[in-house]
Amino acid sequence: MSMKKQAGFTLVELMVAIIIFAIISIISYRTLSSLVTTKQVVTSTQDKWSGVVNTISLISNAWSRSIPLVVRDENGNLIPSVIGKNKLERSSDAQLELTLSGYIHDPVFGSTRPRRIGFRFSDGKLYLVTWPVLNRVRTTQPQIDLLMDNVTSFQQSFIYPDKKWYDDWPPPGTSIDEVPEGMRITIVMKSGETIIRQYAQ
Repeated sequence: MSMKKQAGFTLVELMVAIIIFAIISIISYRTLSSLVTTKQVVTSTQDKWSGVVNTISLISNAWSRSIPLVVRDENGNLIPSVIGKNKLERSSDAQLELTLSGYIHDPVFGSTRPRRIGFRFSDGKLYLVTWPVLNRVRTTQPQIDLLMDNVTSFQQSFIYPDKKWYDDWPPPGTSIDEVPEGMRITIVMKSGETIIRQYAQ
């Protein structure tokens, strides 16, 4: 009586199959890991430069719409139409602050009142500070929105009457409703890039 040969894998064949499966798994994992890393780098880069473009656009728009209109703080003191300073005293302070013109029957924005905004750099982050009204009272609080969080430094400079660049505005002895003839913004990124934009009236 003959015995039928049973179908199956030998131990050697099984080990070869496991080794091949392991090699394919390693290659697949490395490929997937590389794709994920690449996507993370691309997303991070896109987010970084999107923040740069948005910030520069906001500053450019603010500069083009800046007007010589002073406002009052919560104590009734007059605030210059444009402020440039390095030292921050309160959480609502900004290194750069401007009064912006409104719109009259604009096809996009309609009719809006003038407003006050600022750009604040603190702890490696750059913020947009928007005041709800021009003349403030003690209960007035600004809206603070994050623009960029990968910044090493933010610096503003202005052209003085002597045609030289200085970090502060307004100059001593200058009317507080005067708008500078030119402004320069320098942003240094944590990744090493330096963005410089210069504006003129």
